[in-house]
Amino acid sequence: MSESAPQIDRDRLVELVTDLVSIPSVSGDELAIMEHVAGIFEGAGIDYVVTARDQERPNVVAWIGDGNGPIIAMNGHLDTVPVSDPDRWRTDPLKGVLSEDGKKIYGRGSSDMKGAVGVMIYTMLALKDAPLHGTLQAHIVCDEERGADYGTIHVLDEIEAGRIPRPDYVLIGEGSQLKVRNAERGICGFRVRFIGKASHTAAARVSGINAIALAAKGILALEGDIDREHPAVGKPVISVNKIEGGIVSNVVPGECTITVDRRTIPGETEESVMSEVRAKLDAIKTEDPNFNYEILPSKEDGYTPANITEDTSPIVKAVQESVREVLGREPEYFATWAGATDGRLYRFAGIDTVGFGPSGEAAHGANEAVFVDDLVSQAQVYEATIRRILRESV
Repeated sequence: MSESAPQIDRDRLVELVTDLVSIPSVSGDELAIMEHVAGIFEGAGIDYVVTARDQERPNVVAWIGDGNGPIIAMNGHLDTVPVSDPDRWRTDPLKGVLSEDGKKIYGRGSSDMKGAVGVMIYTMLALKDAPLHGTLQAHIVCDEERGADYGTIHVLDEIEAGRIPRPDYVLIGEGSQLKVRNAERGICGFRVRFIGKASHTAAARVSGINAIALAAKGILALEGDIDREHPAVGKPVISVNKIEGGIVSNVVPGECTITVDRRTIPGETEESVMSEVRAKLDAIKTEDPNFNYEILPSKEDGYTPANITEDTSPIVKAVQESVREVLGREPEYFATWAGATDGRLYRFAGIDTVGFGPSGEAAHGANEAVFVDDLVSQAQVYEATIRRILRESV
């Protein structure tokens, strides 16, 4: 780590995070933790507003700086999934607990993503009196786990309405193993209905056409590795995640429907994905005249395009340079699994957005934890990035 990296008060950062983890905030029940965050900003003399679509599910937007330059926003959510397996935890899941060696903070939401929100609050406090040329915002939101309608989508609606200044750039704190996350895969959900011919089991080889057997052929054709890659998000992914077919044990099924989740990379479109799917299924039909199918919309996920903030963006460049400065290494892309974050919502709104967050373990599971060293590194990279964009006033 570079000697010129920003100095971080590790104990204060740990205190902020453990306090957040110790306030239960299952998605839909975020009021108490947002009041806690508002109280921190109030006590520090930092300007903020509480904004909500539902008063029981507020968001806190705070800001510092001289207001005469670019605007950077840090976005993080404080809602969590429930604790479903308390007996498997080594610590109280609803308390932020620092491990004996001081390396991890345990508790529900520590990794996803109260640790990173603690970094954002710390950064606001640390830079409160810095002569920044521009504005640093913190968008501390609810409802990420359930779709963001009451959280980031509401904040963006307020931005569109002119009630919150529109940021030029956004930093997303979701866990990324201290790697740069400037793109996210898209989602293309669909169903395939395979059409056979129902019959009595005794006539299965005479007059029946088993739709489940047809589906099996289709699944084998669709599943597997896709041989293309994008440097920022890795390869596309396809997975058949649900199958429905058959009515009783002595009737050959006449229909079988599968639900498919296809994750896209930049450059792919809904049309290109569906063309590829049809080509694979049509290849089976040329060999089997009884292979009939139709593609249907998904009941759960439609189409969301892959999204990217290009390397040429000032915020991406600033994060990359800060990684070099703070961590003393070349920045890497977070392409391990690259699921969706609220970053996509800012990109769809035309705002350059990059993710950079800590490493953790067991998010949504028992013994969820975040690594303290990574939180310190995240705080250093954030401060260095912000100072690069919001050049200090002279």
